[in-house]
Amino acid sequence: MNKLLLILLCSLGFGGFLDNATAYGAFSLSTPYLNGINQSEDDHIYTIGVRKIALFPYQVKSNFYKGSENALSDNALFGAVSGLEYLLAASSVSNQGHSFSDQEYWLKWSNKKYIAKVKYLDKGSRDLQFASADFRSKWSLGPIIVSYGTNLMAHPIYGHPAYDSYEGPWWSLAYEYGYTDYTYPVGDINDNGEIDDYFIWLETDPYTEEGYWVYYSEGINYYWEDPDSNQVATSDEEFEQYHMPSIIDRYNKDNKVKDWQAELNVVIGIDCYFSLFNSYIHVWGNAFPKSTGLTDKAYDGTEMQYDIGGLLGIQVSEKIGVFIEGTKLNYYGRSEYNINTGLNWKF
Repeated sequence: MNKLLLILLCSLGFGGFLDNATAYGAFSLSTPYLNGINQSEDDHIYTIGVRKIALFPYQVKSNFYKGSENALSDNALFGAVSGLEYLLAASSVSNQGHSFSDQEYWLKWSNKKYIAKVKYLDKGSRDLQFASADFRSKWSLGPIIVSYGTNLMAHPIYGHPAYDSYEGPWWSLAYEYGYTDYTYPVGDINDNGEIDDYFIWLETDPYTEEGYWVYYSEGINYYWEDPDSNQVATSDEEFEQYHMPSIIDRYNKDNKVKDWQAELNVVIGIDCYFSLFNSYIHVWGNAFPKSTGLTDKAYDGTEMQYDIGGLLGIQVSEKIGVFIEGTKLNYYGRSEYNINTGLNWKF
C-alpha cells in the first residue's frame, strides 16, 4: 500500500499535477483560559494540506501557510484563472477540552463556458459533513459571471432526528437516561406528605357555625432527580423545558442512522469581481432553490441551502487602506459565518 501511494504521488508530481502547488504542515499550541481559570488541557491544531489556488489581483501570496487561511478565493466557485485548481486540507483540533477534526478536499476545472467541481467537507466543529459534485454552464456579462446547472449532494441524515420515530412517551426516554421522577401533593392541607382525598368543612357563618362539607382531592405533581440523585426540577413542565432538549439531543446522536442520503439540486450562482479607481469588489454566491430527494430520508428542511461571500477594499490614500470581508454558509440547518474588517497603514 505504501509503495502504491509513493508511486501515485510521484506520478502526480512528474505529471504536472503539483506544478505551482504548495504543500504545507503546521502545528499550533496555546494555553486555554475560560473565565480566567486555567484549563488542564492545552488547545492545539495540527494541519496538513496541499493547495493550488490562483490569486486574485487584490491578494498577496503568503510565504507561509498555517491551514487557518480563509481567503475568498478558497471558497468562490470561479477562480482567478481557468484550468485546474484544488485544495486538500485536514486539521485535528482541540479547543477547551473539546476535540474534533476538520477536513476539506476539493478539485475544480473551468474554461470560458463550463465549470466542474467535486468537494468533500467534514467539519466536526459544526457537525456538518457532505460530498458534492457540481456541473454548470457559465455566462460572462462584463465583470459578472452567472452560472446555472446541477449539483449532486450526499450527506449523513439531516432533518430526520431519531426522536421523531420514538414511540414511547417523553418521560420513558428520560428514564432510559437515568432520570427518576417522584410524586408529591399539591395543596397538602393536612401536611402529611401524602396525596389524599378527604372532606373539608367550610364554615359560612362563625356565629351560627353553619356551613357545608366539600370533597377535596390534593393535586399531584412530580419532582425529578438526575442519575446522581440530584434534584433538577420541581415539575414536569420545568423538566421538559430545561432538561428534555439535552436528553433528546443525546438520543438523536446515540441513534443516528449512519446511512448517507442524497439530493439532486438545481444550483444558481453569481460571481463578480472588478476594480474601480482605488477600490476593488469581489462578491459571489450559490443558491439551491430546488431539490429532489434521491433517498428515503433525503433532507426535507424548509430552509434553502446557500453560501455567499463578499469583499470590499478601498485605498483611501497612498498609505491608508480599509477593507471588509465576510462569508456565510447555510447547509442543512447548520450555519457558519466569518466577518473581518480592518485598516492598513503603510509607513
